[in-house]
Amino acid sequence: MNAVGFRLWSVAVPALFAVLHSVAGAGPQFDETKRVVLPSEAGIRILKWYVADGNWTMEDWLVSSGELDHLEVRLATALAKKFGSGPPILASIYRQYMPARWNGLRLIVVNGFDETMFDMEKLLDKSADLTQWKRELLVSSGGGCLQWRAVYMVEQNRFMVLNDLGHHATILCNAPK
Repeated sequence: MNAVGFRLWSVAVPALFAVLHSVAGAGPQFDETKRVVLPSEAGIRILKWYVADGNWTMEDWLVSSGELDHLEVRLATALAKKFGSGPPILASIYRQYMPARWNGLRLIVVNGFDETMFDMEKLLDKSADLTQWKRELLVSSGGGCLQWRAVYMVEQNRFMVLNDLGHHATILCNAPK
């Protein structure tokens, strides 16, 4: 290797490591202990509320952790866009994921809620089962954007536009029909 080649390598290698390090640290900071994949049937209510065309089917296909990681990168961006200057703290968000299909595409139905919902539940019911979210869909009335929903299209790497009484968005706050 000549002197010019060595200089190029001495500049390129540290630059490559810097880029790789910045990309590795740039991902969302969701807490993995606050995510669960529920059976597809749990997502029926959400799809009935927000995907009115009825072209979806409930199907328990295996959702990989890599697919969830990829979804969560997009979800962090979508939440920041939805909530603007006051996005929720990602580490405080619980996520329930449910597989489904729509027009042949694999879907991941997302039900998200802030941990403060558990604080309210504890105040209302001291004996509340705070692990119930790991077994069944958590649905509440009211609460505004403490609870929200989305539907991710895996093959298209994007969120579906949902419809709630004429309001169209990729993330809809708690306002079931």
